[in-house]
Amino acid sequence: MSQIEVERLLGRLLTDHNFRTRATDSLEKAATTEGIVLSQTEALILRSIDISQFISVSNSLDDSIKRS
Repeated sequence: MSQIEVERLLGRLLTDHNFRTRATDSLEKAATTEGIVLSQTEALILRSIDISQFISVSNSLDDSIKRS
């Protein structure tokens, strides 16, 4: 995954409630559904992400920059 793809994945976690919900079940599957390709190493690293941290940050963002 390139840096742009990492940023895309993190941005979706922050701004897209539906993506975040899918990622809570399986981050790899949610990423694949969005066309974000993860290497085995990246998938392993990303499995350790606490999605609830993104929920907290997302709740502090203005709705105008979130996906509907």
